[in-house]
Amino acid sequence: MRTTPRLIAIVLMSSGTMSCDTISERPTILTTQQSHAVASVKLAEAVAAPIVSQRPPAIWKGTVIEWSELQPVLSERAGAVALEEVLLDRQLAKLIAERNLTVDAAMLAEEQRALLAGFSDNPERAERLLLELRAVQGLGEHRWKSLLRRNASARLLVQEQVQLTPVAVDAAMDAAHGAKRRCRVIALADLKACTEAKRRLDAGEPFGEVAADMSNDSSAPRGGLVNPVSRLDPSWPASFRQTLWSLPKGGVSAPVMMDQRYVIIRMQDEIAADAPDLAARAAAERDVRRAQERVQMEALVSGLRQTQRDAVIFDESLRDAWMRVKNASR
Repeated sequence: MRTTPRLIAIVLMSSGTMSCDTISERPTILTTQQSHAVASVKLAEAVAAPIVSQRPPAIWKGTVIEWSELQPVLSERAGAVALEEVLLDRQLAKLIAERNLTVDAAMLAEEQRALLAGFSDNPERAERLLLELRAVQGLGEHRWKSLLRRNASARLLVQEQVQLTPVAVDAAMDAAHGAKRRCRVIALADLKACTEAKRRLDAGEPFGEVAADMSNDSSAPRGGLVNPVSRLDPSWPASFRQTLWSLPKGGVSAPVMMDQRYVIIRMQDEIAADAPDLAARAAAERDVRRAQERVQMEALVSGLRQTQRDAVIFDESLRDAWMRVKNASR
């Protein structure tokens, strides 16, 4: 199953981006960074000065836990993420103000609606999955609202760069409703491994068995079986689609370079196209727009993160965490 693109977008804007290094799970938009650890938004208050409170944060067995004890641990663990979020909030707000734009409540509601729609068509299941996401990502009410505002702000800022071309919409229509081909793949690191795989196939070993034994793709346990592929589906590289659609039923390809690996493809069978209704093209246009927005939003946020490197940080623990995260992202 493909990675849900809306989930990628929402996690991206809060904590970085996720990667997908499998062939069988082709994302709509490829991303390259892993999500950072998450923390309470209250960590942001530690950026310029120590945390000051009249009450201690906790008491355990009659013993007071002071903020001075928690601050270094919190800063080291997730202070960099909290600081990055606060800076992104300020950067995006500044750009919105400079362009005389406004992010309203309807835009925030649409961000949440789109995320829920990406989880499931069942509203109850979608809400449950959202709660799970927020729990895993540490998204309390404050950080959740800030995240939605960041996404809405970035989406608004990139609108002029989005272009809906007939070619792109046709490709989305084909991916959703066009004929598709089922196939199996063997993904290998180098040509030497490809030669060995081809030797075993030529000797009569079933493709699925060779894939299960040799493939480095997540589809290996399924004998290399991947999701059906349409002729124009933009989430698959052109070289892969062209090769698959040139094969007869049961045909096996020569090694094809894909995602810095070699892939051997076997065409299984073909699924006939369906008959889209009148709303299908509007849905395809919406999907294309969302996909282009995500690409532009990622580029925008990546550029903003680069400009954060000159932040002056006085807290030693936070500075150490900040430098480690920023150096790792180079």
